[in-house]
Amino acid sequence: MTDDVSSSNNILSTIPTGEEGVVISKLCGALATDGTIYMQKKMWNGYQAHSYYFELADEWLDNVILVSRWINKICGKCGSINPYKGSFRFRVGNKKLVLYLHGLGFPYGEKCGIVEIPKEILNKGKKYKLSFVSAALMFDGSIKLDGTIEFTTVSKKLRDQMVSILNENNIKVKRFKTRITRWSKNWKYGFYSKSFGFFIEILEGPKKSKLEIIRDSKKVSIEGLLYLFPLRSQAKAPVLKELYEKIKEIYPNYVSFKSLKEHVENKYKVKLHRNTISLYLNLLVRCNIINRKNRRWYVFDR
Repeated sequence: MTDDVSSSNNILSTIPTGEEGVVISKLCGALATDGTIYMQKKMWNGYQAHSYYFELADEWLDNVILVSRWINKICGKCGSINPYKGSFRFRVGNKKLVLYLHGLGFPYGEKCGIVEIPKEILNKGKKYKLSFVSAALMFDGSIKLDGTIEFTTVSKKLRDQMVSILNENNIKVKRFKTRITRWSKNWKYGFYSKSFGFFIEILEGPKKSKLEIIRDSKKVSIEGLLYLFPLRSQAKAPVLKELYEKIKEIYPNYVSFKSLKEHVENKYKVKLHRNTISLYLNLLVRCNIINRKNRRWYVFDR
């Protein structure tokens, strides 16, 4: 971090103007969603010492790499990225960085229910607020197959701030669902495909690529598509992969919509809505991986 940002406690809570401020705003969005800062006490050669580090984990390696680059731009530290419980974890030790983020208002350790957008960002202007939102959506947002964009949060304050920023930019946000578990209460909010242009402009990482595919029907390999639409931990069947494999298996013959649906349902002992099959098949067609004939017939295109 440059000296004018971190050299004294008097200015620890300020955000510089220009590119550095934008990068810091993005880092704050990542920290507010999937990141944590720590200050831990430990004994060293009989003396009490403190260790300071920033940590973030996400299933998308591309997102984690982006955060590592932001950190490098801000303070010149590279940190480390390692596999972690089915995700990728970035960790960097840096006292100045951690104290700076803490000075902006981020607590040490657990924060999901109380986190909020730093006042410095809210008072800085549109560019900085959208930078925060873009990074927050990178980690706690999701792109659905029908083009719906959703984000989920436990923090009421963060929810209200995100909704306010989006409303300021003429994005009408609707509450889709409230999910209560034994651990927390989550609010899920969303916005529809008419906002494509806005979100493609501010998003980065794999979710931007996913949105571009849904909107623009880009040609993508099956490997790239399976990467962008991975099997979720709660999913009961790898529908996209199974549809592709079945269509490929019977090439050059055609296969019916009904037989594809029955194949996945019988193999994984699940019941699937017709729309689920249709959305994945349309995605394969858009990416020029399969061809469609008479609306319900599909064939693999080699």
